[in-house]
Amino acid sequence: MDKYFSSLEQKVDRVIAQCDLLRTENQQLRQALIVKSEELRAMTDRMEQARHRLEQLVSRMPE
Repeated sequence: MDKYFSSLEQKVDRVIAQCDLLRTENQQLRQALIVKSEELRAMTDRMEQARHRLEQLVSRMPE
């Protein structure tokens, strides 16, 4: 019976360790997602500004 509980305890310890690793990885992925979302927002803003400037230049061109 002690062997059974010892084995079970080891399995539970492995599950807990895996959960800790997954929690850490999840936090890192969330942080990376935040960074990438901010980068995307900045790039979108720059593209919109460039589009607006280009439209202004085109509107000034003689036909």
